[in-house]
Amino acid sequence: MSREKEFIKTSVSTYLALCTSQSESTSDNILDDEYLASESAKDNLIGIMERIQDVFTREVAKLNCRRNNEHSLIHQLPPEIFVEILLLAVDWSWWDTEKLRKLASVSTYWRDTILSCNRFWPVIDVMAKGEVRKMAMKRNPNGPVDVWCWAQPDSTALREFIEDAQTIQKTRWRSILYDYRSETEGFLNHLQTQTSSLIDVLLLNPNVSYGTTVSLDLSPEGPHLRHVDIRGMGLPWQSPRLTNLATLSLRYIYHHIPQPKHLYTILSSSPRLERLCVTHVTPGEIDPTGSLPTTSPPITLPVLATLAFQNVSNSITHSIVPLIRATACKTIVVDGEGELSFRLQPQQTTFELLAQPITASESLKLKFKMGGESCLHIQSEPYIAPEWVYWAHDKPGVDVRLAVHSADGLARMWSQLEVVLGSRGASTNIKTLDIECSTDVLGQELPFPSGLFGFCPELATLRCVDDTGTALQPLVRLLQKREEKKEGIRSETSKWLLPKLNHLLYSVNTMPDEEECATALKTFLELRYPSHSNDSTLQRLESPTPMKTLDLPSALAVKLKAMDISTFLKLDDVIQSPNLDG
Repeated sequence: MSREKEFIKTSVSTYLALCTSQSESTSDNILDDEYLASESAKDNLIGIMERIQDVFTREVAKLNCRRNNEHSLIHQLPPEIFVEILLLAVDWSWWDTEKLRKLASVSTYWRDTILSCNRFWPVIDVMAKGEVRKMAMKRNPNGPVDVWCWAQPDSTALREFIEDAQTIQKTRWRSILYDYRSETEGFLNHLQTQTSSLIDVLLLNPNVSYGTTVSLDLSPEGPHLRHVDIRGMGLPWQSPRLTNLATLSLRYIYHHIPQPKHLYTILSSSPRLERLCVTHVTPGEIDPTGSLPTTSPPITLPVLATLAFQNVSNSITHSIVPLIRATACKTIVVDGEGELSFRLQPQQTTFELLAQPITASESLKLKFKMGGESCLHIQSEPYIAPEWVYWAHDKPGVDVRLAVHSADGLARMWSQLEVVLGSRGASTNIKTLDIECSTDVLGQELPFPSGLFGFCPELATLRCVDDTGTALQPLVRLLQKREEKKEGIRSETSKWLLPKLNHLLYSVNTMPDEEECATALKTFLELRYPSHSNDSTLQRLESPTPMKTLDLPSALAVKLKAMDISTFLKLDDVIQSPNLDG
């Protein structure tokens, strides 16, 4: 029997004995008993009862804790799953013990889990206080370690950090975040000997613009790397450890650059690659021995989510990008070196590559240019996050240029895009669409992307900048189209193409057929927004969203306002022009 249980038994027995001695008395108050006549006797019994109360309070707390631990839903999770959930709540981008302390303050169970699991204590940070690193090293004596040497520590902090890092076996080093500066240069020599167990490498040289060249001599022996984020530094790009990557991000590399054959080998051997960003990689020249043969097989990256080549040597971009097959990619940015913009060839694989980011975009701009550098520029609002690879979150979208030399070629491209989008069976999220056409040959009709419009049910704003002066009538004819939906044998429903369109903006410098355009617009308004319904057939027509803005060239706006148009729209409010007074 435990001491507490023995104490309770003795104390309760004494208490009950006193109560029993009073059972024949007319009073129920034990203080009337002769046993408690003295002050010391009373104090003794008070002490006994207070100690019993303390014991019971502790037992109640233990029982509450046990009840919570054994019957709370979250505590019924397997410990390994609970640990994974807690790890997701840790802000690893700014890891520190204070944030861990807040997480551990939720309950004793959470606190015990965090203190006993070394996975919460992997970071050895040069900018942390010495006692914080000591605590992390104590809580994680044998597990993997993430070493952060960044920013601008003072000499004392750097010396203490290096001393702590030297006590960690190199087999425990899991990742390195190294910011090469004059203050941290002394750490590089030690780092060169600690690369054999690394799986994540994040290196930055902010002085690359001043010609400072730095490389990390990655050991050829060791596990495959997982995340590689290199900025202004070099690696042995032919290393066998640069395979099975999940991330490859290369920025501001002007020396020790990867040759096309090295990049090809890395990408071809990394089918699980999720993020590929190559930015500002522009060497003076490419080693001819590093070029790719023209018969190189495609690079298949089935789970790639982000593809970015920006301001990259044309010799690298022309060699690598056309070979990439990544139909699940949601963020694609391909731009050329300096003023020379790289243009993708409009082939089937190209449109398969672009289909997903176009579908995911909420706004899209199509700019067609003929003459000189003829191209179709497809652009939405993608975002390539500049943060370290661990914490980067890209925004879906597309920004590419396609090679095209004629209006007929452009029409074929619209058809190819329609086929690819149709094969996926999904509508886009596009709410705003901008179309620009500039050409050296006036008078030819602009082939509108009618197939794309059929995949834009959420489109609300359509802007068209037309240098040819021939785009308005095809556009109006397109907006008058109806799509039939069969709902049963006795009823059918028709809906307008782009049913949510309520802002149409058309800009043109020269309009050859101004009168015909005004008539076409009048017919469009009366048909799509009639003053009353005269449809007596069994077919039902879904009403479109009322037009709020019809922005036109001033001459066309004046002609349209002067017409007698049968519509429920308030044309004085709807028809606008930036060149009209009032």
